[in-house]
Amino acid sequence: MTYADQSIEGFLSAVASTRVAPSAGAVAAFTGALGASLCEMVCLHTSEAARADRLTVAEVTLRDRRQLLLTLADEDGAAVDEVQTAFEQSSDDDHERQALRSATEIPTCIAEAARDVAEQAVVVAEEGTPNARIDAIVGATLARSAVTAAAIIVRANLDLLADHEFANDVRDRIDTADTDARAAVDAVTGRGA
Repeated sequence: MTYADQSIEGFLSAVASTRVAPSAGAVAAFTGALGASLCEMVCLHTSEAARADRLTVAEVTLRDRRQLLLTLADEDGAAVDEVQTAFEQSSDDDHERQALRSATEIPTCIAEAARDVAEQAVVVAEEGTPNARIDAIVGATLARSAVTAAAIIVRANLDLLADHEFANDVRDRIDTADTDARAAVDAVTGRGA
């Protein structure tokens, strides 16, 4: 069963359990998916007559990122379990390195997908029904929180990675996602004007 197939209470109880997964990455992914959902709602509440093409594109992108984030939540849970197994079996350094690499790459992808949500929220706030603009702002803020959370996870893993080229690439990707998401929230809240 995927995390998305669980009830909200089931997922929250799984997070608040003695298991190692789901943990921070999955929660970040769900937070980004919630932001996408709110922005999608604004798109759906905007009449066809008032819809700009940009809003239709944003709706499709948001739906795609929501689904991607839900998939990444499951992938993060599997990666966290794999890291735990690798640490417990500490006899295989290659296994441990690969597990850490996955547990770093997946939150990086979560940050990038959530960044995309925050950026689409700008379009939704501009083009969507004004009555639901606040939902786009909250969606962008949730997406930004997901980026921040995923970035914290990635930065915590960077010093543990043996592959410095990979670590530098991931650092650059996280920094870009973080900067872009912050700019999107500033734009959607009017702080960037």
